[in-house]
Amino acid sequence: MSRSRRWLAAIALTATLLAGCSQGDVPEPSPSATSQMPSATATPSPAPTPTPTPSPTPTCEAFGTEEATASSDDWGAHLSPVIWGSTMRLGTHDCYDRWVLEFAGATAAPGWSVTPYEASTFTLDPSGEELTPALAGAASLDVAFGAWVDGTPLGEDAYTGPMTLAGGGAILEARILGGFEGISHVGIGLDQARPYRVTWLEDPVRLVVDVFTG
Repeated sequence: MSRSRRWLAAIALTATLLAGCSQGDVPEPSPSATSQMPSATATPSPAPTPTPTPSPTPTCEAFGTEEATASSDDWGAHLSPVIWGSTMRLGTHDCYDRWVLEFAGATAAPGWSVTPYEASTFTLDPSGEELTPALAGAASLDVAFGAWVDGTPLGEDAYTGPMTLAGGGAILEARILGGFEGISHVGIGLDQARPYRVTWLEDPVRLVVDVFTG
């Protein structure tokens, strides 16, 4: 090879080497950021069902007596000629059960007396015999009042209300027992001996016996 050719070859090699050095390492592209999926929306928990508030238990104030006889003043002297169209009923209330005898035609309350017994039967006036059949329950009240059940002696209408009522609480039964010489009796059968109270209400006139249950 001639000297001139060797010179040209050297120049070409030098140019090639310079070109390779000028490019350098090309950096790899950075990986693209991974796109994040939106998180699922949380399902709200159902609202708790409110617990119903129990009704408050009534506070019962004791009343009456379960042993002593109660009566109006000089009750046997205050007689009504008849029970005009009266009726009898039972009711249940907070703290007490109620028996009512209504005097539809009376203008004033007759005399009354209530005697408690620790038995479901008692001696009837004026026969002196035991009440038969016995009243329902284990104790009883003998309610006497100055009025005729049967108006025949006075030419008036007789009692037209129920003769017997059945209850389901403290008062288990109320029964018209009849009358003698203007004094009539009602027997009230109780589940057990209990305190009671007696009141008279007006418009219409009625005899009320409350039996404590609280």
